[in-house]
Amino acid sequence: MYLRSLTRFSSRIPQSLTPNIVQTSRVQNAQTFSKLQSIKLAESTPSQTRFPITTRSLSTSASVKSTSQIEKKTTGVSVTKVEEFEDHLQLKYKGANLKLNYVWLRDHCMTGDSINHLTQQRMVDSFLIEPNIQPVNVTIEERTLNLTWPDGHQSEYDLDWLLSNTYEGKQHVPRTLEPLLWDVETLTASPLPRVLYDEYMKDDGQLAIFLHSLLKYGFAYVEESPVTVEATVAVAERISQIRETFFSRFWCTTPGLQYHDTAYTAEALGAHTDTTYLNEPSGVQVFHVMEHTGDGGTTLLVDGFHAAERLRQEDPEGFDVLTSMSVPHHYLEPGVHTTGVGPILELEPGAAKELKLIRYNMHDRAYLDTIPMEDVSRWYAALRGLTKHIRDPACEYWVQLKPGQILLTYNWRVLHGRSAFTGQRKVAGCYLPRDDVISRARILKVI
Repeated sequence: MYLRSLTRFSSRIPQSLTPNIVQTSRVQNAQTFSKLQSIKLAESTPSQTRFPITTRSLSTSASVKSTSQIEKKTTGVSVTKVEEFEDHLQLKYKGANLKLNYVWLRDHCMTGDSINHLTQQRMVDSFLIEPNIQPVNVTIEERTLNLTWPDGHQSEYDLDWLLSNTYEGKQHVPRTLEPLLWDVETLTASPLPRVLYDEYMKDDGQLAIFLHSLLKYGFAYVEESPVTVEATVAVAERISQIRETFFSRFWCTTPGLQYHDTAYTAEALGAHTDTTYLNEPSGVQVFHVMEHTGDGGTTLLVDGFHAAERLRQEDPEGFDVLTSMSVPHHYLEPGVHTTGVGPILELEPGAAKELKLIRYNMHDRAYLDTIPMEDVSRWYAALRGLTKHIRDPACEYWVQLKPGQILLTYNWRVLHGRSAFTGQRKVAGCYLPRDDVISRARILKVI
C-alpha cells in the first residue's frame, strides 16, 4: 500500500495573493528589499558564499530586471551567471542554462507545508498561485537556491535537484542506465545476461543485476529453475505483480487454438511485440519452455530500438512518420474485442526524442482508418523501412530455450518470434506491468 493512503487532508494550502494584497506586498517589498539584501550581505562569510540578486523594477516588461555575473566556486560547484526576468530566474550551473519560471518554482516548493513530508504529495494548490508571482529575495548559498515569496514563505531548492528535474537541466544529466542497442555481433561479444534461480530468489543484489541486464539489453535469463508453473510464477512475482489479461493471469501455450491467436499454433511467428491491442502494452513478458518433444520452435529476439535508430539515421522523415501517425491494433474473439491506438514508434517527452516503446505486430494491426489518404503511402514506405531493419538477418538473435531456462523480455523494446515446430511444445508465461517493473528497478537503485 502506498504511504499516501495512510493520511487524508481536507484542504490544500492556498498559494495565491489577491490583487490588493499583491499590490500592498509589492510596495512593502520594494521599500524593504534593499534592507533585506544588505542584511544578507552582512551575514555572508567566505565559507558560506552567498550570491544575492539586486533589486528590480516590478513592471510588466519582459526585459531582464537584474544581472549578477558570478565567478565564485564553492566545493567544486560553480554558478557562473544569474539573471532575473519578469517571470523567471535564469542561472547557469554545471554547464546547463536553467530557466526557472516563478510559478513553477512556487509550485515545486518542497519546504515547510508546501509538501506532505510523509506521503511526498504536493500540498500547493497550483490553481491558486498568483500568475504574476515574483520572489522578493533571491540568494544562492552553497548548493541551495533560496527564495522568499511575497507572503513570507521561504523556499529552498537544491541546485542538483533543479538540474535533474527541469526541462533544460535533464538534457545535461546522463542517464543512470544507458541501454545497449544490439545486433547479433554486438550481443555475442557481450556476456550473457543471466542469473541463477536460487540466487535470484534469495538475494536482492542478484535481482538488481537481473533488472540491470533486462533494461540494458531488453531481455535476460533466469537459469536452473525448477520446471514448474509455480517456479515460473515465483520468478515473475519476485519483480512485481502479474498483469492479468483475457488470456488469464498465467498461461500455457500449446498447439490447439485455445485462444484465437497464432501463438496457439505450431506455425512460425515473425518478430513482433505483444499486446499492441492494449492502449498500454504489457511491459515485460515471461517465457518458460517447459516441454518440447519435437523439432524447431527456436526463439527469435530482435532489438526494436536498434532497428528504429537505424531507420532514424537512414530515413529521418520515415522515422518521424512512424512516431507521429497513430495506428490501431485489435484482438477479436467471441466475448473479447480490444483496441489499442498509438504510433508504431513512441518517443519520450523532451527535446532528446528518445525512444519509449515500439508497437510492431503485423497480425494484430486493425483497419488503418487513422491516417488520411494523402499520408497512407508515406506511412507504408516508413513501415517497410523499419521492417527491413527488423528482418535483417544480422539483427536476428536465435536461441533454443530449454526447460529450466526462463526468459524475460522488455516488450516495449525487444521483439520476439519463433520458428515453426513439430511435436508437443508447452510454453508457460505471463505479463508484468511496465510501471511496476520500473518501480522495482528504482527501489533497487538500478535506475
